Amino acid sequence: MTDPAAAALARHAIAVATVLEFAARSGAHRVVLLLDAGDEPPTMLELVHGAPLELTEAGVTHTIEAGAGVDAPLPLPELRPAPATALQVDPVTGELAAPLGVVANLGEALLGLAAAFGGRSVATADFPTRDADRPLTIAARQGEPIVLAVGEEQFVLSQ
Repeated sequence: MTDPAAAALARHAIAVATVLEFAARSGAHRVVLLLDAGDEPPTMLELVHGAPLELTEAGVTHTIEAGAGVDAPLPLPELRPAPATALQVDPVTGELAAPLGVVANLGEALLGLAAAFGGRSVATADFPTRDADRPLTIAARQGEPIVLAVGEEQFVLSQ
C-alpha cells in the first residue's frame, strides 16, 4: 500500500522544490502556489516560514517534512529581496516605501513562479515589513496584472 503523502509528493516534487527555492531566495514568510488542474480543483502548496510545507490535493492536505526527497526546482527569475526594515506600507494611502525596484522584482519573480507551471496557476507571497503585523502580499498570474495587498486593501502594481 502506497503512502498517500509520498504519492502526492512524487506527483508534485518539482513544484515542491520550486516553492522551497522561491521561499529561501526571496525572504518571503509565506508562499502559496495554486497549480492549475484544468477542470479539477487546483492543487495548493503552502509554505509558512518555520513550518513544513503543506500540499493540498483533491481536498486532502499532506505535510511535507523538511528534507523530503524532491526534484530540482524549475529556474526562477532573479530575486533581489530587501530586509523587512526596508519595506514600509500604509494601507490607508496606498503608499509603499521600498528600495528602488525591489517590489517590482518580487512581483516579476512571483509571476515567473506562476508562469513556470502554466495555465491559470497563481502564486502569492507575504513579505515582512517594518510593521510585523502588516506584511506586504503580492499575487501574480500569467496574463494578469500583479496585485499588492496590505490587510484588506489591494493595489495593482503599475508596470
